[in-house]
Amino acid sequence: KIADKVADAGFYAVVPDFFNGEPYDPNNPDRPKDAWMKDHSPEKGFEDAKLMIDALKSKGFSSIGAAGFCWGAKAVVELTKAELIQAAVILHPSFVTVADIKSVKLPIAILGAALDHLASPAVLKQFDDILSAN
Repeated sequence: KIADKVADAGFYAVVPDFFNGEPYDPNNPDRPKDAWMKDHSPEKGFEDAKLMIDALKSKGFSSIGAAGFCWGAKAVVELTKAELIQAAVILHPSFVTVADIKSVKLPIAILGAALDHLASPAVLKQFDDILSAN
């Protein structure tokens, strides 16, 4: 729905399936989180996103932004660190660390929630302090 709103505003929006049709299912006892993460790490998402960015650039796009939720926030932060995009938005950044934020080199918006135990308001405040200093 968010990508639809971005597209409705006149931007080209792409929503890749970085999980290749296998979203994490906490109710699947045959695929516990650690096993699922082996095949679907944010680092793999970053590598897959690089391919998508290359494809967009080959079609003439020169200004690219990215948004990532939860797992995707880590992949998006990696894109900012590598300066492969021009702007980023991360939401519920559960895999993002203070060290990651210290390496962000581009404009980034961080949207968190008051009741997020993985990316708590205290952690988001640390992120904000680091980004404000830069």
